[in-house]
Amino acid sequence: MKNTIKIISASLLLFVMAVSCDEDNNNLGEQSPETGWVQFASASSTTGQTVPSHSINVQVNVPIYKEGLSISYTTAANDGDYTQFVLPSDRTGSVFADPSDYDRVVSINIPLQNMEVGRDFVTSFDVILTAVDKQGVTVGIQDTRPTVHTVTIPCSNPDVLPNDYFVGNYTIEDVMAQIGPGNGTENIGSGTVTLTVDPSDPNRRLFSASILPAFTGGALVPFALEFTTDDTVTLGQFSSSGISCSGPAYGFDAASEADSVPWDICNDQVITINYTEDPLVGCGGPYAASFRLTKI
Repeated sequence: MKNTIKIISASLLLFVMAVSCDEDNNNLGEQSPETGWVQFASASSTTGQTVPSHSINVQVNVPIYKEGLSISYTTAANDGDYTQFVLPSDRTGSVFADPSDYDRVVSINIPLQNMEVGRDFVTSFDVILTAVDKQGVTVGIQDTRPTVHTVTIPCSNPDVLPNDYFVGNYTIEDVMAQIGPGNGTENIGSGTVTLTVDPSDPNRRLFSASILPAFTGGALVPFALEFTTDDTVTLGQFSSSGISCSGPAYGFDAASEADSVPWDICNDQVITINYTEDPLVGCGGPYAASFRLTKI
């Protein structure tokens, strides 16, 4: 009797599993190994800032397709004008799923134009699977698999900054600091600073702020921000407090290249600047430090 119950239970389990698989796959591939569906591997992706093309993976969920499959697609605007980046000849097409490719993934590769040009806007477009050239192979399954893939083209930093980028009034405050907070004050006096374009370099911004205000009486000293073509920003010069703990003057200088933060032409509202505190080792440094600028 016990063995009979075990056999019945095992049979019932296999039946339930088979029904579940059929429901998940809508019976495709179960009726015939040459039926199934195609879908995107993901619903969205983002290109690089200056890449010449972008690839999107399509999954082929068909057990057997001896002659291969031709999968057709088209494109459509999602947000903004994508036609400046995708030529008319590249907006529709098809890809071939080779039966000898056992990973069952094929890539749609879309060439991109004008990507080297700096831009302060984001654009997106949709790639849409439209058809498969084999009967019994569908595009998606009852709208439960991604058949539309949204491609986002991000902002691209220009070689020369616009003259209104990170210009005007900003609040400034310490984020990470050592000597100031350790002695009852701030590294940089919090308050409002005014950023202007350096007349000799359009990629630098100038402002004045106080260092260790409790000890310097809030005297203002010049600061500079350097926005590099490597898309990072840090201090562009040594800013001295004019005082010292022992020997060299205490002040701030650029962070290392590895610690410099990225800048984004589409955002001049807020940024955190990493810098080196006490680089001349007058007060036990150097220390990693940072401050935040927030547009008013």
